[in-house]
Amino acid sequence: MTHQAQAMTTTMADLPTAANSPTPPLCVDAAQVPLAGGTDPTYGEVRWRTLINGSEQAPRDMVLGIAEFEAGHQLKPHRHAEAEWYLGLDGSGIVTLDGVEHEIRAGVALYVPGNAEHGTVAGPEGLRFAYGFSCTSFEQVTYHFTAQP
Repeated sequence: MTHQAQAMTTTMADLPTAANSPTPPLCVDAAQVPLAGGTDPTYGEVRWRTLINGSEQAPRDMVLGIAEFEAGHQLKPHRHAEAEWYLGLDGSGIVTLDGVEHEIRAGVALYVPGNAEHGTVAGPEGLRFAYGFSCTSFEQVTYHFTAQP
């Protein structure tokens, strides 16, 4: 087995933990995390997989997930106090950020400042993007959806 192949088979559990680290490293396979959401008309049809999330028993200092949209599906306009980032993975769509439309597609990153109104509509091929917050848990983020006419 080559050195490169050996490195690929190493798990996070095999890595040493820094003496000052309050939590051990974590390795999550997105394919093993079930989709949530997609059923509440308040926020739209977006579905997501929360990959890294903290709790009282296992604190983290960030949240990481993947949002998934079918063609034309949306995440309705909303705000939250925490800043957020998106990184396009597959497909395309439009993210409207404080009234300005931005294209998102594979390789495009967006920064959403705290309390900025933002919403997303997927393009004809659907959309997947990674998202993240620098807070301890996804449950800490309080979404405030904009009233729809």
